[in-house]
Amino acid sequence: MDKLIESSIIKGMVFSAFDKLGPQPVYMFPQPFEVEELESMSQEEKERDLLAISLRDYTQIAIKNISLLIGDGAVYNKEVEVLKNYQYFGIIPFPDLKLTSLTFFHFFETETTEIPAASAFCILIDEKKRSFLYNNINRLKNIIIDFFSNFDKKLTKQIPQQKKVESDFRNLVKKIITIEKTPSTPISSQRKMKILFAGLDNSGKTSFLLSIDRKFSKLIGLSPTRGADVSSIEALGATIFIWDLGGQKIYHERYLNKAQIYLFEADLLFYFIDIRDKKRFEESIEYLKKMKLALADLEQNTPIIYILSKGDSDILESEEIKANIKNITSELIKLTPERAPEIFITSLFQIFSILRAFSSGIAKLSPNRDLVEHNLGEFSLATDASLILLLSSDGLVLAESFNSKALQITEMQNSEELLNVFEVVAPQFTMLFKIFSNFKATEKDEATFRVSDSIILFKKILVLNYDMYILFLLDDESKKESINQHVKEFLDRTQDLLIRYIS
Repeated sequence: MDKLIESSIIKGMVFSAFDKLGPQPVYMFPQPFEVEELESMSQEEKERDLLAISLRDYTQIAIKNISLLIGDGAVYNKEVEVLKNYQYFGIIPFPDLKLTSLTFFHFFETETTEIPAASAFCILIDEKKRSFLYNNINRLKNIIIDFFSNFDKKLTKQIPQQKKVESDFRNLVKKIITIEKTPSTPISSQRKMKILFAGLDNSGKTSFLLSIDRKFSKLIGLSPTRGADVSSIEALGATIFIWDLGGQKIYHERYLNKAQIYLFEADLLFYFIDIRDKKRFEESIEYLKKMKLALADLEQNTPIIYILSKGDSDILESEEIKANIKNITSELIKLTPERAPEIFITSLFQIFSILRAFSSGIAKLSPNRDLVEHNLGEFSLATDASLILLLSSDGLVLAESFNSKALQITEMQNSEELLNVFEVVAPQFTMLFKIFSNFKATEKDEATFRVSDSIILFKKILVLNYDMYILFLLDDESKKESINQHVKEFLDRTQDLLIRYIS
């Protein structure tokens, strides 16, 4: 096993579980060194390909990972079926060990306990090569989930000794090596991502992009994109390449026939439909179908955000536009029967509608979002907050958690309406907070807003010297004290997850 690991990009693997003694490393590859051995090693020996760490180091990895899943243990109040369905992935840094891991979190059933046991499985990589995890994360996820769907059955009666399961992990390493030999993108120190903007000509793609970039002056006399216009931005600790695919029909076949160039490795697709142009709805849907087929042929499960553009407030209440939106929505639902499509109505005259749509898409690019939202949910339970939004320094919503009480407080009809409202106002709260902070020095990095019978608490937090914000919806201002007590614990537990958004 050690020789196999030495031949791969993997530095090591560890499977941890929570038992009566707390988080424990159960299976460790390679085997831990004795502390005395490590102390006698030269730096050159420690930096060889084979991971040289102690049992104490493996235990610290176990504690760090398991605490992200169970926190203070409140998660065990959930129903057994809920716990069995928990499956999260996270990119976790271990700077003291100069390692980064792709960690799989889940619960497995045992005959010795009434509730499933919390577990975390790490693939450990040299921190300088962490982009391998990002660039191949979907392929790695598939083989890890497939592995544990079978391996968990071996843990039901008792935890086997390591030598009895080593062959299982050896086969897993071989599959990872196969990915390593045929990487999605060349291994480098810089994480790279690709976002597509597609739709028919005059559907609002380029205007949307320019609005995001706050280059409003360029909107006057805007000309259509000829072919693919590729630009890049730095965000989420990565270089994000944005491909604005010109919508003229002469280019459609090029994109589809050369999908290996234009669509390959797309992390996200924004698809635009002009809600005013009813005559072209059928053409737009047909183009979308072909694009989805091309992505399927590439075996890519690329998330799609649907943008219904040009939804200016002065026309949204007209019967014609309402019918158009209903028609488009119905077609999109047919195309995504497995889950509800993510649809946003945007307008150039309402910049926050564009920010909300962009925010939703960008947040999907973090592999840690699900785990962050899981921890926000635990934070909500501990503080009785009805809704929590985690925001970037620019007011983009990175993660969210809410419960049914939020609907009662706001008297809104459904969760979609609730999130739409708060995702629109969140950037405005950020802007207001920054403006007032510039004019008035304050020791408290928070602001409180009373809206009818509810309280909105807005807090600035520091993550690795970067500003981020958390918005809370409360039914009682006295709950601020509980939030202030728990926020440090939340940040201590999740800081390494949040760092993946910003560094």
